[in-house]
Amino acid sequence: MLNQIACQSLLAHIYIVMNKNSLYPLFSKPIYKTFINVDDVDFKDIKWVKNQENWVSEDHSVLDNPKYKLLRDSIQQRIIDYFYGIMQAHEGVEIFITESWFNKTEKGQSHHLHWHPNSVVSGVVYLDSEEMNDSGMIYFVTNQRDTIDYNIREANIYNAKQWGISTEKGAVLLFPSNTDHMVNKYTGDVPRISLAFNTFVKGIVNTRTII
Repeated sequence: MLNQIACQSLLAHIYIVMNKNSLYPLFSKPIYKTFINVDDVDFKDIKWVKNQENWVSEDHSVLDNPKYKLLRDSIQQRIIDYFYGIMQAHEGVEIFITESWFNKTEKGQSHHLHWHPNSVVSGVVYLDSEEMNDSGMIYFVTNQRDTIDYNIREANIYNAKQWGISTEKGAVLLFPSNTDHMVNKYTGDVPRISLAFNTFVKGIVNTRTII
């Protein structure tokens, strides 16, 4: 049996070794949440068409409408913050909005699991809904397949297969366009209205030699 001095020495060694350990959250899907003012956004005259499980605007270029210029400018600034600030893209490449459309999810509806092809960064702006627990919450879902799907004690950003984020009015979410996401069943009486958009890039995208 180890004596007291030996035990203390062992614990000190373990403490030093543990302090040398590092955890690297490599190859992440950075989801950025920020806010803008949407009090003056008018979406009452939108023409809706049926989506798979909810409604989508007939127009897929809504931010080209001059009436939404202030909204577009606010969104563009958040995209710049994300692309050049968080993702550290070089200023030689320009990112711009390509598509934009409204979504409407009514009581009992949801939004199917999907991703946004032909886009670099996608985003959602929340314009109106009822704030209530996890109703109508957006969930980001990994498309990475693990060899063993083991039980976990508590979900965190290292082991979760999906992650829900609240969607209050004025919130903006930005994420890599290839990130799978969905909206769970909405139970509010006020329709959940959001605006989604895609982006693309031009300019000097990459100067490195691709091997």
